[in-house]
Amino acid sequence: VAAAIHSDVEITVEDSVDFDWAGEPARLVGVVVHRLLHRIRLFGIEKVPHPVLERFTLAGRSLLMQSGIAPGYLEAAVQQVARALSITCVEDETGRWILSNRHQDVRCEWALSVTTDHSASVSIIDRTFIDAQGERWIIDYKTGSHAGGGIEAFLDQEQQRYQSQLNRYARVVRYMENRPVHLAIYFPLLGKWREWIPAAEEGK
Repeated sequence: VAAAIHSDVEITVEDSVDFDWAGEPARLVGVVVHRLLHRIRLFGIEKVPHPVLERFTLAGRSLLMQSGIAPGYLEAAVQQVARALSITCVEDETGRWILSNRHQDVRCEWALSVTTDHSASVSIIDRTFIDAQGERWIIDYKTGSHAGGGIEAFLDQEQQRYQSQLNRYARVVRYMENRPVHLAIYFPLLGKWREWIPAAEEGK
């Protein structure tokens, strides 16, 4: 939903790639993984065999170099990109389901804006589609990693961290259509996700 934006309107653009805790190399890995998952979606995961996936990894190296990543971080960053693609596109059933083109109304990096009297916010939804049951999914990729134990506690914390952001996405989409909505955050480097249904009152 996009509305006319005037010069006196303050605009806020939400960046779904959040690496404030991890430093520049991890931020660049996140940006590159987002771009490559978007490209894979254009093909459809069903049409990306292993040899093609390897070419996406090579493309990731080129994107990292173009981004100006420090040479000392390049190889580790390429390994992180390769790991994210392997987990999401090969190993993890949920990741393959998210990237499938067999859904309806599939969109990636979907920009939606909402204006009030003096402000406008632009939301970028990483992945959205309508499933076989006619329900809308809104999914954000979070390319952070987690070492050591306590993975479930980490995922719970991340869900709490981003819950209001995705609930806001749901409110925007509900202006456009009337159907059940599911929200999720997916972690390509972990092959894990958290999904939930926004409370009914969130859409009011």
